[in-house]
Amino acid sequence: MATEQAAENYTVEDLVALNPYNPDILNDLEKFVNEQVSSQTYNLDANLSLLRLYQFEPERMSIQIVARILIKALMAMPAPDFSLCLFLIPEHVQMEEQFKTLIVLSHYLETARFRQFWDEAAKNRQILEVVPGNPSLCDSLAFLDIPESSKACSC
Repeated sequence: MATEQAAENYTVEDLVALNPYNPDILNDLEKFVNEQVSSQTYNLDANLSLLRLYQFEPERMSIQIVARILIKALMAMPAPDFSLCLFLIPEHVQMEEQFKTLIVLSHYLETARFRQFWDEAAKNRQILEVVPGNPSLCDSLAFLDIPESSKACSC
């Protein structure tokens, strides 16, 4: 009982730092992903820990949570977070339509094909809308070295 109370005093970051492979923190990490979505925050380390735990316990994988993690990672462009997360997701999951779409969107951003990105994002709005704050993608794109010919893209 005392150890349960002590565990409640730890933040998710503490739990990840202390024991990232403990399956007992899986539920806390999933709740933390939802918290990141609602508060429009982002923690790559916690998300990577959750994806690693899903590798060890694939039967507990939540496709919704994985999608939210990938969308948050996509919003962190130009950082390589999306690729880091993708490497931890099984291929059969990546083959689901929503994940194929996110992979295509990531490719468009990585290759500075912004017009195609925004066209594809508009067509797949229902996938991206599960994570509010997508306009922050425009802020991320502002840091990229964009040639003059591409600046006509309406962000």
